[in-house]
Amino acid sequence: MPVYCSLGHENPDGSAFCDECGEPLSAVAPAAPAASAPAAPVAPSGAAQPGMQTCPSCGAQNPQGEAFCSNCGVSLLGAPAAVSAPVPPVAPAAPAAPSAPATSTPAPAAAPAPAGSPLRARLIVEADNQEFDISGKDNILIGREDAVSNIFPDIDLTPHGGEEGGVSRMHARIFIQNGQYMIEDENSTNYTF
Repeated sequence: MPVYCSLGHENPDGSAFCDECGEPLSAVAPAAPAASAPAAPVAPSGAAQPGMQTCPSCGAQNPQGEAFCSNCGVSLLGAPAAVSAPVPPVAPAAPAAPSAPATSTPAPAAAPAPAGSPLRARLIVEADNQEFDISGKDNILIGREDAVSNIFPDIDLTPHGGEEGGVSRMHARIFIQNGQYMIEDENSTNYTF
């Protein structure tokens, strides 16, 4: 049964973190991660699978192109892909039980983005699910438009409840650093989390 984060992203059962936004899923479904937590590290027991990438932090296998590890939540952007040539002969020699769950995981993962593609990202406004594609942009200012002060952010949250929600005129900045998207508060009144 899929698990959903607070933004509505679908994640495989047993995921500790959202594959799309990195949000911890333990608060959403406390019983499922506890029961599935031992199963996640068992799959990466040393056998990488085709179409998967290995988390550099915990070693868990994740579908190629995922932004965050489903086991520990660390960013996978820039993580090397699993080497498929030498490892598959080892995987079939291992117990057959881990292969069956692994077969069901790559099937849905085969359709997503190909490996080595440029950074892709989108900002989703939680209040109304409005999506902003920020792919390929190096520096994005988020805030509220104010023509009098000559402030025109790249993403204007005024029509999305920005003023009522406490968004400053120059609230935050999203930028790329070392191949990863980062967010920085621009000394806003209500901060950025």
